[in-house]
Amino acid sequence: MLKIVLLGAGSHSQANHLPALARYASEHPGQIELGGLCDLCRDRAQDAAERYGFARAYTDLDEMLLCERPDACVAVTPIPVTTEVAARVIRAGVPLLMEKPPGATVGEAREIVDLVERTGAQVMVSMNRRFDPALCAALDWAGDRHVEYVRGAIVRVDRREPEFMYGTAMHTVDAMRGIAGDVRECEAEVRPVEGVPWYAIRFTFESGALGLLEVLPTAGCTAETYELAGAGYRAFAATGEYGSGEVRCWEGGRLVVEDEPAHGLPGYVRNGAYDETVAFLSALREGRAPSPSPAEVLQSVELCHSVLETAMRGT
Repeated sequence: MLKIVLLGAGSHSQANHLPALARYASEHPGQIELGGLCDLCRDRAQDAAERYGFARAYTDLDEMLLCERPDACVAVTPIPVTTEVAARVIRAGVPLLMEKPPGATVGEAREIVDLVERTGAQVMVSMNRRFDPALCAALDWAGDRHVEYVRGAIVRVDRREPEFMYGTAMHTVDAMRGIAGDVRECEAEVRPVEGVPWYAIRFTFESGALGLLEVLPTAGCTAETYELAGAGYRAFAATGEYGSGEVRCWEGGRLVVEDEPAHGLPGYVRNGAYDETVAFLSALREGRAPSPSPAEVLQSVELCHSVLETAMRGT
């Protein structure tokens, strides 16, 4: 049995990581123990521990790690403290599922990559789009057919924070890398819309595939979609983050798949958070390195900051 602890009981954690762990514990009896839950607010920590089945509540990370001696930690942290917290958990010798991005800067992300390489730590970055049921269904259907073109779009309502590109849109960049592989060239066109940068980003992947990513933070609706195409086929997926999660696939001019693989399930299942949790815990139980690791996510961080620098030069 793996003893799991969690740091951070805010809204994101309670929408995704906490119910995912509680569901796993319920569906896999005897496999995990929900030990300590830590949050700076004691009342929130206690309330969340009781709600999601954790045995004890803490307000100090080091105390929790010392008292619980866990087999793994899930750390749900704000971007400015992600690197510092991750480093503390890694140095304590505890396998870690950490929030994205794995650092507020490229330098911080590289520090985590280097620390993982030096220590041999088991660390996974929370990139739940890689586990989104609709996107995974589209990729499973496409199989090993060559991908010639990938298109992603992330659309939001009134997201004006300067860090949107690497704090949120990084999900889409990373998912596109998950589809087509590492990027060889990246070119971004930035258009200010009422003071907010919108992006059209063109990728050339190492595989030779082409890609286009549209990032529209203030477009008046919420959506996130992916398309992949090659000779004789096309697949489309709308993630389950804000909807039911739809997949449609065409081959030889015919619609051959039309499905909502996580229809009716909770949001944290539709958006891939639960399958991400399963992947992390399964890797630990089987003695494998969890994926994606900080090293696997690093290029996504680098690309987002490169695009952000392009936007800043244009202002």
